[in-house]
Amino acid sequence: MKKLLVLSLLAASACTTKPLERYIPTQDGHNLHSTRSAMESCIGETSEGGNAAVVGGYMTSILIAGVVIGPLVTIPAEDSLRAQGEIDQVHRCLAERGFKRRELADGEVFWLNNSFGDERERRLGHLIGGGTIETYGN
Repeated sequence: MKKLLVLSLLAASACTTKPLERYIPTQDGHNLHSTRSAMESCIGETSEGGNAAVVGGYMTSILIAGVVIGPLVTIPAEDSLRAQGEIDQVHRCLAERGFKRRELADGEVFWLNNSFGDERERRLGHLIGGGTIETYGN
């Protein structure tokens, strides 16, 4: 019984929210404005992804831990399951539109976080279009 509980908790923790501040959608030829438009069109699909993640979490916990204990394990993780499902749905939607998810390097995060206003938007737009710190301003 304890093994089932531990496995259920591990399954739920594997679905927790990933930090978003290190990822940007990229696609050659796109800028911040076109990417924002794509993001806004994908936002409408978030509830679908969130609901699917919660249903999947409940079904998995029921299969692993049973009808009584399974849902009790999933209830505390429901919000994080829903949030991750919504994030994943936006990423799927953007991927259908040709965007790729790019993880920013530490230097790029520092470079972005130390800029403000219009300069930050220019830098972010440059990275979204596939640029790097080295090619900025060239």
